[in-house]
Parts: sequence; structure tokens; C-alpha cells
Amino acid sequence: MTNYDQKSEKYETISIESKIREGVFHKVVKDLETGKAVSCSCKCWSKGNKPCFGMKTVGFSELN
Repeated sequence: MTNYDQKSEKYETISIESKIREGVFHKVVKDLETGKAVSCSCKCWSKGNKPCFGMKTVGFSELN
């Protein structure tokens, strides 16, 4: 089994529509072991490391 296959079994990508911008989707990465969001494609997370609406919807812990 390759590293990619192992990673894809541990994480799931979920698309959640933005509450602010219609037609824009957050691509939230969820850890299947913890059930918590670990990353998102939005600027809140990628530039500021702040959990966005999509991450909070899935579930987010500051202890990630």
C-alpha cells in the first residue's frame, strides 16, 4: 500500500457551501480517527489558521 492510500483512508474531504459567498464551497479535511476537522481550503484557515464555519460545522478542536 502506498503512502497516498494510507492518507486517503485516514482523512475525508467534505464540501460545505459558504454561508457568506453563494456558490463557493469550503473543502474541509476531516480526520476519520478523531472525527474533527484538521484543515480547510478557505482563507480563514490557509492564511490565518482560524477555524471557519465549515470546520466548525464538521467539528474542530484547538488541540488538533
